[in-house]
Amino acid sequence: MADFVFLIGPGGAGKSTVGKLLAARLGYARVDLDDEFCDRILNIREYIALNGYESYLLENAKLLETLLEEAEADSVFILSSGFLSTDIRPDIVERNRKRVAESGTSVLLMPSRDYQQAVNCIVERQLQRGFGLKRESEIAKFSQRFEQYLLSGDVQIFSMAEPESIAKLIAERLP
Repeated sequence: MADFVFLIGPGGAGKSTVGKLLAARLGYARVDLDDEFCDRILNIREYIALNGYESYLLENAKLLETLLEEAEADSVFILSSGFLSTDIRPDIVERNRKRVAESGTSVLLMPSRDYQQAVNCIVERQLQRGFGLKRESEIAKFSQRFEQYLLSGDVQIFSMAEPESIAKLIAERLP
């Protein structure tokens, strides 16, 4: 059976950047759930606009199941920011958490344990991504999920270091 590492955390935590570096460091395949959703189903923003967030959660969970079944090699999975967040459908999220726990090691990426430092970093990163996001809604989303994130991850990484340093730290801390 393949070995899987799941990167979790808020949007803007560096999951995609660190995931690419970590996969290369470990010699693993890299699977970005958001990219796969866009490639196989539809642009996430468009999908949510057409079908709602709850439907997106369901499709995203189904997609991960498909990707896990298709994976033939050790892989780093970069999960969506809300994949393990219970703000809409706790039942779906609980199934997601169970599936991740059964399938490999989860790694939380967060810039800081300190709420104010973390929210400042995440919101600034999100606003710089060019998605037309609004400061107030990004603060609200992060605030709602912050405590849930802190309870997540078999391995927890709190750092604002360069992505290569974070990838190295994760590789050293994996079981």
